[in-house]
Amino acid sequence: WNGTAFAALQSIPTHGAADWAFFSLDGQSYLAVASASSDTDSVIYQWNGSAFVVFQTILTHGASDWEYFRIDGESYLAVANRQSGSNFDVDSVIYRW
Repeated sequence: WNGTAFAALQSIPTHGAADWAFFSLDGQSYLAVASASSDTDSVIYQWNGSAFVVFQTILTHGASDWEYFRIDGESYLAVANRQSGSNFDVDSVIYRW
């Protein structure tokens, strides 16, 4: 924010970015990008106080969406995978913290 509009803070390289999901865990802030390119890593970034840095990479298959949610005090992150090459019959995955 420069007083009148949003100002660029950081550029993050992506591979066909389709979705961003922000979430907080244990007092830390995270940003996950869904890479829509087939069979490539999607990346979870962690805020270090001044920029988002790579926290974890996860192989995804045409990822189109990330969703963070909590059930009974447990944290989960789900990725919707769309395709692997020309195959659209791929599993999506739910990760537990």
